[in-house]
Amino acid sequence: MMSQQPLKKKRWPYILGGVVLLLVVAGAIALWRLDAFLLERARAEAATYAKQLGRPIEIGDVSTRLLPSVGAEVENVVVGAAEGEPVPLLEMKRLEVAVALWPALTSGGKDIQVKNAEVSGLTLNYVQLPDGTTNVSRVQDKLAEQPPAEEPADEAPTDLSAVRVDRAAITDATLRLVDRTGAQPRELAINDLDVEVKDLRAGKPLEVVLHAAVLTDKQNFHVTLNAAPLPPSLIPVPERLVIQSEPIDLTPLGPFLGPEVGLQAGSLRADWKAELGAAVPGGNGPTSLQGGLQARGLRFAGAEGGKALDVVVDTDVSGDMKAGDLSLKKLLLELGPARLTGKGEVKGLLSEAPSMKDFELVGENLDPELLAEYYPPLRKSLANQVAGPVGLVVKAEGTQQEQALNVDVDLTPVRLRIPEQLSKEKGGPMRLTARVTGAAASGGALRFEAKTDLGGVDMRPGGLLNKRPGQTFTVDTAGTYQPESGKSPLKVDLGRLNVALLDTTLTGKASVAMAGEGAKQTTTFSLSMKSPRINADELMVEDEPESEGKAPTEEPPSDPQRFKGMSGDVHLEIGALRMSDMDFSNMLVDVKMKDDLITVERFTTGVYGGTVSASGSSVRMGPPAAERPFELKAEVKGMDMAEALASRVPKKVLGGKFDGQMNLQGVGYETESLKERLAGAIEGNLAGGVFFGADLPAVVSGPLVKALPFAGKALSSEGVTQLAEQLPFGVKIQNGVAQLSKPITWTRPEAAMSFDGGIRLDGTLDLAGSVNLQPSLVQKLTLGKVTPPEALPVAMKLTGKAWSPEVTGLDVMPAVTTLAKLAAAGAATSLLGDKGKQVGQIITGGTDAAKEAARAEAEKRKQELEEKARQEAEAARKKAEEKAKDKLKGIFKR
Repeated sequence: MMSQQPLKKKRWPYILGGVVLLLVVAGAIALWRLDAFLLERARAEAATYAKQLGRPIEIGDVSTRLLPSVGAEVENVVVGAAEGEPVPLLEMKRLEVAVALWPALTSGGKDIQVKNAEVSGLTLNYVQLPDGTTNVSRVQDKLAEQPPAEEPADEAPTDLSAVRVDRAAITDATLRLVDRTGAQPRELAINDLDVEVKDLRAGKPLEVVLHAAVLTDKQNFHVTLNAAPLPPSLIPVPERLVIQSEPIDLTPLGPFLGPEVGLQAGSLRADWKAELGAAVPGGNGPTSLQGGLQARGLRFAGAEGGKALDVVVDTDVSGDMKAGDLSLKKLLLELGPARLTGKGEVKGLLSEAPSMKDFELVGENLDPELLAEYYPPLRKSLANQVAGPVGLVVKAEGTQQEQALNVDVDLTPVRLRIPEQLSKEKGGPMRLTARVTGAAASGGALRFEAKTDLGGVDMRPGGLLNKRPGQTFTVDTAGTYQPESGKSPLKVDLGRLNVALLDTTLTGKASVAMAGEGAKQTTTFSLSMKSPRINADELMVEDEPESEGKAPTEEPPSDPQRFKGMSGDVHLEIGALRMSDMDFSNMLVDVKMKDDLITVERFTTGVYGGTVSASGSSVRMGPPAAERPFELKAEVKGMDMAEALASRVPKKVLGGKFDGQMNLQGVGYETESLKERLAGAIEGNLAGGVFFGADLPAVVSGPLVKALPFAGKALSSEGVTQLAEQLPFGVKIQNGVAQLSKPITWTRPEAAMSFDGGIRLDGTLDLAGSVNLQPSLVQKLTLGKVTPPEALPVAMKLTGKAWSPEVTGLDVMPAVTTLAKLAAAGAATSLLGDKGKQVGQIITGGTDAAKEAARAEAEKRKQELEEKARQEAEAARKKAEEKAKDKLKGIFKR
């Protein structure tokens, strides 16, 4: 028994080995199933993308591993050829990713260490097809057909500080260029393309290296990009860029650049290094550019006389944007005959006492028309918009105590044809001169003065200013410029801003400050201007009416968020302003803007013999013009209504002086929109009012006299109706219809009048009421036969346009009956004496019948108006519901 004990003890290695073997087998089976599952999912996703791209996508294999690191390999990926294409778009032999397992497990996925991420054997085939398209352009067209993805919400950059990549690379990649446009296919290649990044992590500098063999078997093109230590977002800030290339013959590339370029010959060589510093957003430190590039003997199809173009960039430039230092040891830019040369240095430009030495920047033969002789496609790209030499000179001058940079840009010899903006003939004055004299005492802001002369420019093509060539247009400014630095925004202050345009002069000041980028950018501005006189009708181009049968031009939709981040204020003082045939005086305006909301803090002006104040009004500028909501709050004093309406109606409508308040809300500016959506109230008083539309007592007297059973005489019409000396009224506006809050009533010696109802925005009347003829007027109309004991009412309606009203519903019969009875009673009294009076009372029944008829007509008319208002409100509600449904349908369709 003692001899068998050791044998039992030796069984455990076998058991352990069996367990390990079982785990290995189980792990292998699990990985095999995982690989199969991942391959199936990858191919399913590939099928979806294949439909979007219009070409097959194949994935050869997917394999995973868990030890010693978590990894995955994807092999033999092919984005195939579409119909008519000879080769696949893209081929990739292998993609390998390896992630350290233990740190990922122990940190709960918060520490991701990518040991290696490498793409090898990548080939991109760029094919020019016989129809002139390329396989890449076909892919772009397919992608453009896809519905646009929703833009992500404005969020802070993702914190990726837990991610570390030891190495990421593309190795042995190839870009094949295949030309199938000719009788014989041609091929070129950029081979041996390698891109590598090492030790990518937050807090570490970044270096990206690219090497490629361009049109040769040996790597001859090299690019190195260095970035500052990466932030937690891993978004790099470039610090250094180096480009080096051995001489490359560009001639074989010509067919692949297309006939629109027409390159026939040329070579390229580069040896250029840039220390970017503060010249890039987020960068710091000095900037320097050293070395350059040379593109020699560039010949293009159609060049005049077969001229060859040499492009040379040779720089030895350094500077510090924060200090305002710039040194031009060498600056040469050549484009054939065009040259830009610089020399000298500037120090401390952002200080109060800059120093300058032999500084000069000069442009020669900067003429696009001349360059087009070497490079004909320039004519098409410029569309013949610019021709003639541009003069550019920047020089330093002044004493040691006061040095300055003078800038002179002269476009006088240039012909300009900028569509829908401006035009100018050669010789027409167009010049900018500026003087920079160093930083101001406060904050290191650069001081400058600038004058612009646009006398030779025709601004009418822009559709805004009616400024012809030869007319005055100058801008004279002086101020400071503060570049963006750290938390300080870019800021421009114009302490002097003088504008002379035709006969108009404006003086004032302005400022603008910009901070942040993209969706987080903020813009703050301020503008204050004064002018003794502005004739806007003379300055502005009149809108041309749309031709018959021609569809109106539709403006492209604007981004409703385009004003986000904008804020500022505007102050205007204008002695006299003529605009839209209206003459304003002593105009004072204070406006504030916050995002798209514009609020009028103060607006006062004299107009039409009175004054108007619109303080508290507002409008939102974000929505399209037809959908912009506004609120108008205005107070009017002493406005001459005849003058105010003269330019808006074909005939006189109303006279008198108006005092009142308006509080209106609406959407859009067009009449059709306001008819449906204008609402609010107007309260006021009309002093010395006159209605020029009709002489209402005379209008009533004609039919009345004609219907009498005895002879009478109608009033001769004076064409107007005198209103009360003081006529208070109130109007409520709903769905574009102005409805009287209560009937307006006034009494004249000849008649008392009362009307209720409303008026539409197009001037259509919808009023009902009565004209109550005074006893003295009735006596006159009946040639003394009848003198009623009280006013005699006659019901009527006013419809049609206010300047040419129509009298309808005129019911004179109750009044005629009353007058006939009164006449009979008068005759009975004359014949029978006191007994006749009793007979007369029985005959007439007083004037109650006429009164009752008028009251009945007024009640009927009131009910009609109430029903009409209810129907219009219901129609507007249904229309708004339909619009809302259409918008919801549009949203869900997207």
